[in-house]
Amino acid sequence: MKMTGTLRFRLTAWYSLALATVLLVFGALLYAVVHHHLLHHHDEPLRASAYTILKIIDETDDCHVLTDRQIEQLGKVGKLALIHESQGERQVFFDSPELSGSPLEPVLTELPLKHPTTLQFEALERDGAFWRVLSLPYQVRSGRRGVIRVVEDMGDIKETLKALRMGLLILAPIGVFASSLGGYWLAGKALAPVERITDLAQEIEASSLHRRLPHPGKDSEIGRLVETLNRMFGRLDASFESMKRFTADASHELRTPLATMRNAIDITLKRHHTPEEHEATLKTLGIEVDRLNGIVEDLLLLARADSGRLVVNMEPVRLDQILAAQVEAFWEQAEASGIDLQVRSTEAVTIIGNERWLHLMIGNLLGNALKFTPSRGEIIARVGIADGEANLTISDSGPGIPPGDLEKVFDRFFRSDPARSNARLPGTGLGLAIAAWISSIHGAEILAANRPEGGAVFTVRFGHRPS
Repeated sequence: MKMTGTLRFRLTAWYSLALATVLLVFGALLYAVVHHHLLHHHDEPLRASAYTILKIIDETDDCHVLTDRQIEQLGKVGKLALIHESQGERQVFFDSPELSGSPLEPVLTELPLKHPTTLQFEALERDGAFWRVLSLPYQVRSGRRGVIRVVEDMGDIKETLKALRMGLLILAPIGVFASSLGGYWLAGKALAPVERITDLAQEIEASSLHRRLPHPGKDSEIGRLVETLNRMFGRLDASFESMKRFTADASHELRTPLATMRNAIDITLKRHHTPEEHEATLKTLGIEVDRLNGIVEDLLLLARADSGRLVVNMEPVRLDQILAAQVEAFWEQAEASGIDLQVRSTEAVTIIGNERWLHLMIGNLLGNALKFTPSRGEIIARVGIADGEANLTISDSGPGIPPGDLEKVFDRFFRSDPARSNARLPGTGLGLAIAAWISSIHGAEILAANRPEGGAVFTVRFGHRPS
């Protein structure tokens, strides 16, 4: 991977860009503040001087001719010029000794007033020097109008601002560059644990999913990342183990009917058979084909369920009617096996569910009960309401379930002791797994237990009924 594509480089680039933006804004604001301060530094003293001058010239009715006392007081104020109209022309009738002969003196006479009635400030440059000029219009008691202009040398403001600009333009890039180097180093240190975790995670493959990443020992972002990855590896390990068991079990289940079919075909081909024998062989092959077809259909159903591609539409359905229909469908099979199959349900039970899948679930539970119930046994199916919840129970009088198998009966391809089942009703080991999946999509809980008087009982609790 190129360096520019690494997270470390991108973090440093974003950090440098953010820092450069902050420095640019800060530099612009700093320059504006310094410029404003230098420009307006003399404004208040100039304003005070202007009003002092106005007070001095207001001592007489007409300031065209100043008294010696007024001239003495005005000479102490500073650089100033007094301008008024005389015979239709603007004339300077007083300028301070400090201003007399200055290149700024004629400018003050010609400088127009932008606002003839209000005080105003201006910045002027003459011969490389910067001046701050205050203009204050006035009118004496005689009616004569004029302008008071007070000036102050602002010093070498241009050089000061130039030095500030150069400092900002030189120091800011150096600061950004130095900070980028530091940020790149810090990003490397911060991401070093991530690099180690990445290297270790790459070493963990499907054959070594039992391995775990070492925890840094701190409840930090890295620690939470390690915990998350370890949980993910645990789930993957469990999924791989489940997949391997599933594949092995499926291979075993498919191998048995295939081997039976292969043997029947080989025996038929080796010697001459009567039509009756051929018919028996074909019946055997048909049974095994049906068994294979059932296994494949169950596997496809569970695969689609695992992938989440099955869309199950829910609507109000009568659970008692579905149970009655399934019991009727299994009644002849139960009678042929000498098993008493009964329905004990006296009330209508409505739930939100899918009728097709509920038929399959109840059929699988009844088929499982028939397989383990001996001749002259009984199977009792019932639905009812308890504490506002719909319940379905199917109990049998078979040998029951070993305590160690109660938690495993809903696993795929799981079988208890073969001696406990009815050999005439072989199964695939997927019926109860499918029943558990159907109960889960209905938000129900399915449980397996043993009856005190003997036999097994399966209970499905559907939760609260629709109101």
